[in-house]
Amino acid sequence: MNYFDFLVKNQKAIESTRLHPCKPLEVDGLNQRLKYRGFVNCVAADNENSFIMFNNADDVVAAHYMYAGPSSFETETLRIWIHLAKKSKWIYDIGAFTGVFSLAAVAANPYCYVMAFEPSFVTYSRLLVNIHSNEFDARISPVRFGVGAEVGELELRHPSGVYVMASDESFLDTRISDPWYTEKVQIVSLDHFLANQDMYRKEIIVAADFSRVDLLKIDVEGFETEVLKGMKEIIENNRPTAIVEILNRDNIGEILSLFGDGYTAHHAGDLLDTPEGANVLFIHEDNIGMLSDYS
Repeated sequence: MNYFDFLVKNQKAIESTRLHPCKPLEVDGLNQRLKYRGFVNCVAADNENSFIMFNNADDVVAAHYMYAGPSSFETETLRIWIHLAKKSKWIYDIGAFTGVFSLAAVAANPYCYVMAFEPSFVTYSRLLVNIHSNEFDARISPVRFGVGAEVGELELRHPSGVYVMASDESFLDTRISDPWYTEKVQIVSLDHFLANQDMYRKEIIVAADFSRVDLLKIDVEGFETEVLKGMKEIIENNRPTAIVEILNRDNIGEILSLFGDGYTAHHAGDLLDTPEGANVLFIHEDNIGMLSDYS
């Protein structure tokens, strides 16, 4: 493809959705058919600051903002996430993918610091592009590690081909029994990693010393109990607020017990005490005031 053809193809993609945004369920199909390649302006929630993400017809998150418009990706979850990020300084995005939660947090609160863990080499590379393009280099620490209960090494199982940044890679063979390919990645517990930051200074990249944990997003395709087992000291000392994607509803009780006394679980959107959907908000009674002005 020559450069002129590339520009014409992108312009057709832009014009096809500029006046008539599609429905979120149509995004995957348009991403593959129109194949827009370039930066996308992203607004994660109504009336919030925008940021940019790169899409090479391979990122479903950037594709949502390209084809379905503002506030079209995990709308309710990102709305409460941004509200909490404005009240937090030390934020952790575990299973960051291409960085939408990290980028949205820093766009909303330029005084916070985010540590974004993404173990997949392909996806981590795009995470770097998105951080650097927004000039968030001093605020977001991109860490190419998995997070679990202890320090070690695991195989990350990829369900799709090498040109696809699938958001459902997993360490569990029960989730992906027949992977397209696997890659070995280093695993750390969050307790260990934060207690030994000097050892990992090159991996952390940013100059900040992450002194505590205020807010977490955990999206690790069934590995969330292992993540929480590796941050017992953090939970006890910091009582962080967390949004956790839970694919198996039967695991909510176990996860709530790992957070411990004083924590309650809510729907990560309307904050109902019966948490429907995959994303669940866990908050300690000492921090419940963070939600008092949320509507």
